[in-house]
Amino acid sequence: MNVFSITLLTITFLSVGSLSSVLIYRLTRLNFLNNDINLFFPRSHCVRCKTQISIINLIPLLGYIIQKGRCINCNKLISITYPMHEVIHLAVGLSIYFFEGITYLSFVTYLIFAICYVLLICDLQNFYLPFYLNIAITLIAFTSAYFDILFISNDFSLNISNISLSIVGFITGYFFLWFINLFYLLLKNKHGIGGGDFILLGGIGSISGPLSLSSIILVGSIGTLTIMLINQKKYSKELPLGAGLILGLFIYVFFKYFELFPYQYVI
Repeated sequence: MNVFSITLLTITFLSVGSLSSVLIYRLTRLNFLNNDINLFFPRSHCVRCKTQISIINLIPLLGYIIQKGRCINCNKLISITYPMHEVIHLAVGLSIYFFEGITYLSFVTYLIFAICYVLLICDLQNFYLPFYLNIAITLIAFTSAYFDILFISNDFSLNISNISLSIVGFITGYFFLWFINLFYLLLKNKHGIGGGDFILLGGIGSISGPLSLSSIILVGSIGTLTIMLINQKKYSKELPLGAGLILGLFIYVFFKYFELFPYQYVI
């Protein structure tokens, strides 16, 4: 195992984890029409005293350790979520590398994980699924399926191309929630599921294929209810369904990789 490669990958995964923190913080504020911030400006700063963070303190993980978890200027605690995001990305990224090596498949798998991770945290924190990241999952899935990167062969010997399965997976996922919301709207005269969840489940279907959706929805629903039970106060009136579905996808892929699920449509 090449030490240089591991070092370079470690830096990369920690940096993407740091970027995910930036996206989570800034996309949420952009959604709530905060005109004082965008994805590029102002420079990274303490969220309390607004002091710009020095270059060395922006180094993933190391910067948090150097500052001992506190802002150098105002001495307020820095949220533990920042290094947590970085460590999670490092752990997942290196796991993909150890199991799959450096391949197109491992790149696509990590890219989808990175996007889904931002969506997961945004939904948990603010019931918000950024549209462009949400739709990006489907675009990546379609592109990967077209070049036969995303899917492996199936047990049923269906004479269906991967891109066709990906498209059917998107349509199935999207309209499954769309019809549930339609029935709820007719009964209660209000929406019960956000449009972002339609797109997300469609994207999940385009990644893993239509036959996986029943397992993912089941696991995702259990995940959503578990999240509610952990924090009943926050989620008493609204549930982060998108976060649950993403957890369902992660668990499904993990189980499927080790052949604990029966179907062969998987990343």
